Amino acid sequence: MNYTFLNKFLAKKITKFFPKTLNRKLLRKYKIFFVPVNFLKLPKNFYPVDTNLKLQLKYINQFQKEKKLINNTTKKNLDKFLYKIYKKNSFSFLDVGGDKIDLFLFLSHKLKVKKYFVLNFSEIISLFKFIKLKFNYNRFYPITKINSLKKIDFVYFGSSIQYFKNYKVFLKNIFKKKPKFILFSGTSFFYDNSLKRDTIVVKQTNILPNTVYLFFFNLDNFKIFFKKNGYKLIYLSKNNTANISYYNFKPYLKKIEYLDLLFVKEWNF
Repeated sequence: MNYTFLNKFLAKKITKFFPKTLNRKLLRKYKIFFVPVNFLKLPKNFYPVDTNLKLQLKYINQFQKEKKLINNTTKKNLDKFLYKIYKKNSFSFLDVGGDKIDLFLFLSHKLKVKKYFVLNFSEIISLFKFIKLKFNYNRFYPITKINSLKKIDFVYFGSSIQYFKNYKVFLKNIFKKKPKFILFSGTSFFYDNSLKRDTIVVKQTNILPNTVYLFFFNLDNFKIFFKKNGYKLIYLSKNNTANISYYNFKPYLKKIEYLDLLFVKEWNF
């Protein structure tokens, strides 16, 4: 099937007026999550906030009863993945873009997390700060900026780095905190170096009518950027938490994959 027309149609601003029923039908039929757009830079984004205090309190109540993760993460078995690295050792953890309290509760229950930092929009962080005080979560640190952090052991980007307009600036600030490990999960990377670009901008269509743009990253350039900043890729795997199709990008991009990447600090850097 030629997806050119559908790509152009879904890239239009008119999609913000689509009813949700139409969006669901389009997604079910064509399984298109993203479409290319003619932007060189990421425009100003308004990613939808779909949580509230009532929902977060529900997660707490449910976790207290079941002692298990309530919401799926973009990294399957994140607790087991972290256990392989730290086993019984304590560590500090930064969750970039986290918006559900049960991940903190679950990882703190399963592992020796001495400090759990979560960074997000101010409205979400306000909810978390209230929860921290209400339940006396002493190891929980909701933040909106990373400047106050002195050092961190493990940084987790759960399908979030692609929404950062100045992602390199943000990552350089992360590097200053000298984390030993940085994990990216549920992120789209392309392999076609003929474009000679670090990123391409795409529009996210599985959450229409919300209009959200993000980056696809050039995998080789992404690895080079980390290498220059003293980090080495030690783990790469396809992410199977979402059945994302990239067929509509052919022949524009020949190969795109939804991946998990783990980088480690090279101490002799």
